[in-house]
Amino acid sequence: MKEVTAAIIAREGRILLLRRAAGQKHAGFWEFPGGKTEEGETPQTCLERELQEELGITGETGAHIMDSPYAYPGGTINLRAYHFHWRGGELQLRVHDAAAWCLPQELPAYALTPADIPVAQALAAAALCAAHPQG
Repeated sequence: MKEVTAAIIAREGRILLLRRAAGQKHAGFWEFPGGKTEEGETPQTCLERELQEELGITGETGAHIMDSPYAYPGGTINLRAYHFHWRGGELQLRVHDAAAWCLPQELPAYALTPADIPVAQALAAAALCAAHPQG
């Protein structure tokens, strides 16, 4: 199973989603930024490297949110989602053709890659629960 990381980057209550560009695997689908973990790399190091390479941004990986395993036709991945604290750099789309800052409850409405869907659903549910606490 391949380990893949995903960054949950939030600004002013909105979360960053990116759309895969034409010619890329999963072209046209939206995803959380991140990428495949290389041998000997921690998920945190992977996420920081991938965001620098693909988006030109720097920062630090925060708390683990959840895992989302998914069996694609080419093999199974385990998507590990983490909070990411963007510290520097301007967003540059190198393997994506669009970016969107979405409210958590809007995330499930996007055409997401299959492994990203459970993460989006969990973030939307958490936002809904925070907005309407039981008491």
